[in-house]
Amino acid sequence: MPHPVLIVGAGPTGLTAAYELARQGVPVRLIEKTASPATTSRAIAVQARTLEMLAQRGLADTLVARGVQTRIAQFYGEGAPLFRLDFDHLESRFPYILFVSQVETETVLREACAALGVETEWNTELVAIARESHDGQARPTAVLRGPGGTLEVLRPDWVIASGGAHSLIRRTLNLPFEGKSVGQGFVLGDQRVSGALAPEELHIFSSSDGFLGMFPLGGGRFRLIASDVADSEQPNLETLQQVFDARAHLPATLHDLSWSSRFAINSRMVGTLRVGRFLLGGDAAHIHSPAGGQGMNTGMQDMMNLGWKLTRVIEGRAPESLLDSYEAERLPVIRDLLHGTEALTANMASTSPVRRMLIDHISPYLGSRDLVQEKVAARMGQIAIGYEGGPLTDGSHARGTIAPGTRLPDPLLEVARDGAWHPAHAQDLVDPSGFVLLRAGDGPAPESPFAKSLKLRPAPEHAEAFAQVFGRDGAAVLVRPDGYVALSAPLTDAASAVAAYAEAHFAS
Repeated sequence: MPHPVLIVGAGPTGLTAAYELARQGVPVRLIEKTASPATTSRAIAVQARTLEMLAQRGLADTLVARGVQTRIAQFYGEGAPLFRLDFDHLESRFPYILFVSQVETETVLREACAALGVETEWNTELVAIARESHDGQARPTAVLRGPGGTLEVLRPDWVIASGGAHSLIRRTLNLPFEGKSVGQGFVLGDQRVSGALAPEELHIFSSSDGFLGMFPLGGGRFRLIASDVADSEQPNLETLQQVFDARAHLPATLHDLSWSSRFAINSRMVGTLRVGRFLLGGDAAHIHSPAGGQGMNTGMQDMMNLGWKLTRVIEGRAPESLLDSYEAERLPVIRDLLHGTEALTANMASTSPVRRMLIDHISPYLGSRDLVQEKVAARMGQIAIGYEGGPLTDGSHARGTIAPGTRLPDPLLEVARDGAWHPAHAQDLVDPSGFVLLRAGDGPAPESPFAKSLKLRPAPEHAEAFAQVFGRDGAAVLVRPDGYVALSAPLTDAASAVAAYAEAHFAS
């Protein structure tokens, strides 16, 4: 039996890593230096792509029931509406941002881990790491300090750094955390709001006084985030009300403040996600502006990319070089995320008269266009993320089919099972633990130990959406465990294409 994978940090990233590995039978140890779960809400947005992937694991419904489904983001400038972003433009069964406390997100993940026998080891801190030679290979050695100060030497096969922005692993490995501080100070407050704010909409105010965001938390509560507040004290209700009144033209009263804080924004990332048997993800690898609600989602998706790959390596079903694809695929996503959130923060928080004029005059025109709405919603919802041109994609694909590296869309279709046709959505056919070959059209089913084969046909009145994924001539689409397309091929070539793909990327 392999030694457990050591996961350092039990926030959303670490919990996702533990769940992804444990559900596939990999032993893990999940340590957290704090004494108990967090009680204050940090990240509050769960995006459509994260919900899609959680749905494939049976976890989405539980989380959605605990949050607020926000389908409209209303943007204002200098006391007047600029445009409304409608998340119905998202081509997903989750056409909204789910605003839910990170406390709840962690609880759902922690309960899922516990059902698999994985419990968080609280009050347990990583105090030292080293790489030592074992069996001719450089393997990790970790020193843990547990409750009461007891020390333990652990030699895991792999270590995942998910312990936040001050990661000891990242610092010990001497990995530069490159980037910058945004410079502005921000305030945050969670409180009830009475007045003219629509209770389930996101409200963004951008003016010469600075940025103000009001994020719905349900039950009449909102999170307020604002830039450029000079007061050095922890913000109280009076301060937050003054900020709101100065920047929002809508009449509202703030009351019942439950938490407030000040924070600064850093935008930084590492240049590598793997050093031997040390793997980094989440805030240990990238931190950035909270603009757009992207950070927690990115960390969780880091682990959904890594989990199935590391499992195959541990089980001897793939070479260690497969893990290089984790870095190759996720670093461009992270880099794009940093650039996007930096630009969004700079624009929305700007007090420059020139930039204010451009925002106030151009935004209403651009924001009203359907194409812009679709692209912005897809980017915020992270369904636009893909790995085209990455190391695990075959460049060519069957005529008219979806390109390798892209997220599998979710058209309604019918799947053959037990001699009958059954309605399904395409994403329901993704296997988070294995590859699936989706076949559209007539022809014999390719036999392959590498992928489960399913025969499909369009659902009534959904032929066009089906054809956009599978073409009009019949094709086979190979889908990865994380729901991204690996390759597509004509049905007649499917068996040989899958065999060649498996040999190229997974032969150990």
